[in-house]
Amino acid sequence: MTNPLGTADFFALEAGECLDRLETLVQGPAAPPADEFLRMTRVLRGSALMAGQSHIAKAAGSLEAFARSQREQRHTWDAATREHVAQAVEEFRLLVRRVREWSEADTSRATRLGQVFEGLMGRQSNNETARPAEPVRPEIQT
Repeated sequence: MTNPLGTADFFALEAGECLDRLETLVQGPAAPPADEFLRMTRVLRGSALMAGQSHIAKAAGSLEAFARSQREQRHTWDAATREHVAQAVEEFRLLVRRVREWSEADTSRATRLGQVFEGLMGRQSNNETARPAEPVRPEIQT
């Protein structure tokens, strides 16, 4: 008999599929299809909530709010935005891999990731020329 998937394993599989789809959606120069982009961010957040991964869920909630602002055309999609989202997808991948060995550093990383999207939305609504929050750069641990 095989060992059934645990919650963390199932979350990793489901989140991985969402992140693969998000990566595909944001690769082109044009804005991703708004409804599909929002749906995938919602699935990522919901999956994290169901798996008890509150820090990832909160960061995914910020991404979802950003996707909603895209759908409502409150934010323009440009090369910098695409780069921030693509980097965030990679950062989410790192966080998903860390769920079994979660640390305070991961909590901080997830918090910064959520702040990236809050910064992007704030830039659009408060000041069109302000710089967005710096993208989260993965910290490779050896």
